[in-house]
Amino acid sequence: MLQIVGAGVGALVGAATTLAALRMGSAWLAAPLVLWGAALVAASCCDAVSQRVPTALVRQAIITTGVLLTCVLSFRGDWDGLLMSVVAAAAAGSVALLCWRFADVGFGDVRLAVLGGLGLGHATHRGLLIAVIAMALVVSMQATITVRRGGSLKTPIAFGPILSVGFLIAAVS
Repeated sequence: MLQIVGAGVGALVGAATTLAALRMGSAWLAAPLVLWGAALVAASCCDAVSQRVPTALVRQAIITTGVLLTCVLSFRGDWDGLLMSVVAAAAAGSVALLCWRFADVGFGDVRLAVLGGLGLGHATHRGLLIAVIAMALVVSMQATITVRRGGSLKTPIAFGPILSVGFLIAAVS
């Protein structure tokens, strides 16, 4: 069942990232953004099932997305978009690294945050705000459900899907 849901969500993400690229005025951005979105969905599905983010998948996606974004944005002369992608990846990775160090978030989530930040080179302030609100709501709901099912606030929660939802909302809003 998760395979069907993952494939459906992957198709929706592919369409949404393609539309986001067209909204930015570049059909060439569709390829790196679709790859970026598909990698986020795949890593999130793995995290949802096993509470492990696959290192090889995320590393390869970071490298491939980074190279494709660099090529496309350099060719277009969009140095601001390229700089914002790098800054967003560094910022997201730094925040996740602090959460790993002090809040028991897994290191796979740190890698996933770096990947997620790469796709935010053209995110709007509105999209970022909506993403943060959505992530806060999802984390709150997930924690509430976990506690109601007999868990505690120390029960491990898969953050990959939450991170991915936030990054995807920010990128396409």
